[in-house]
Amino acid sequence: MKPIQTQNRQTNKTYEPCRGNYHNMFPTTIFHGQVNLNHKEVATHCIDIIGQLDKGDRLTEYTTYFDHDAREQTHKQSWYNTFANQMKDTYVEFCRTQYNLNFEDVTRQDIHFFAWVNVYNEPHSHEVHNHVKSRLSGTYYVSTDDASEPIKFWNPNMSALHSQSGNDEEIRPENSQFEFTGLQQTDFKFYPNSGDFLLWPSYLMHSVPQGRSRENESYERISISFNLQHAEDLGSYHHGDDHEGIVISLYHHLIIIS
Repeated sequence: MKPIQTQNRQTNKTYEPCRGNYHNMFPTTIFHGQVNLNHKEVATHCIDIIGQLDKGDRLTEYTTYFDHDAREQTHKQSWYNTFANQMKDTYVEFCRTQYNLNFEDVTRQDIHFFAWVNVYNEPHSHEVHNHVKSRLSGTYYVSTDDASEPIKFWNPNMSALHSQSGNDEEIRPENSQFEFTGLQQTDFKFYPNSGDFLLWPSYLMHSVPQGRSRENESYERISISFNLQHAEDLGSYHHGDDHEGIVISLYHHLIIIS
């Protein structure tokens, strides 16, 4: 069998790689579905609860993640248990079909569900981060519009490739010397509609760009984010109602909020 002959367009050098097949291993699965709730009712609560938070700190003024009392108010809403049960049931199905885990004897009470409200306005964004101390994470998009920014997921292979490059720059996809195409794209953007929800492996890095208002229209993006974990897996991680931790990637450091 003759080798393949190909030419490098930049150097005009011809080289002969071996024949063979490529295998796309270890794909990353993201689930996209719709929440069965009255989204306007949920949105009203989200706006009310965020309105009670202290303003002035851009890190905390748009989310109940750091506020125990605010999260407790959300838990008391009439729709909350229905929402939590929908996500728990989807978690079990995700783990069964994607991870081949046997959850036949698992009940909803066996699954730890931790959720918080977010209301993004024009100045708000979220750095590249992932979630620790959970198996799956997700977001329910309560209210979006055409101006809403997407959630951006980053290729989990980026850090490994970057570490092999010998490049000492910040470990960020945009700083990579590699050009990704096709299956090896750097990121995946999802533009949600009201009522959508996404579920993904908690290790997956993701971010939200800063929103931009349009003419005579204010920017507002309402969502509820959450973490899911089998209660037995929490072990020493479990802190009751304390927040479970988000890892934010900044330069070479991992800052753990816990």
